[in-house]
Amino acid sequence: MTTAATTLSDRAVSYLRTAVPIIWGTLVTYLLGWVAPHLPGELGPLLVDALGGEAAVTLVVALAIAGWYALWRFLEPRIPGWLARVVLGSSSTPVYAQVVAVVAPDGTTVAGPASPRPDGTPLSFGLTEDRRDALIEARYRLPAGDAGREAITEVLVQARHLEDSVPT
Repeated sequence: MTTAATTLSDRAVSYLRTAVPIIWGTLVTYLLGWVAPHLPGELGPLLVDALGGEAAVTLVVALAIAGWYALWRFLEPRIPGWLARVVLGSSSTPVYAQVVAVVAPDGTTVAGPASPRPDGTPLSFGLTEDRRDALIEARYRLPAGDAGREAITEVLVQARHLEDSVPT
């Protein structure tokens, strides 16, 4: 019997690769607290003292999570995919949209989506009527000369230009 391979969305992969190391790091901390009284010599009492207060436990949990993630990210290229799924939540890494710096009308540099334009100006197309109406309403609520108003106007102009250039 064959099953179709399922792929997770980048968002699901990012959630898994965040949540699973948190679970493992928390489990490691819990196990440290459970094992600490049974360790030989001075190590046991030292670990019990380290885990004695709420702030210390919080710090140890954070360090365990960070250590778990860093260790397995380092080992990831060297381990089988099934093991990466167990320790990190997924054997694939999410792919994020490219972000470029865009110069806003007021001259400040802001992050924007990747664009084929040489200056990196973002392109917006495929606006639904509801979204277009919301943008128009937002534009008119801003004072004349406001950088946000000018940016919204540019988005609407680009959307109209792209819609006009698409063959029907």
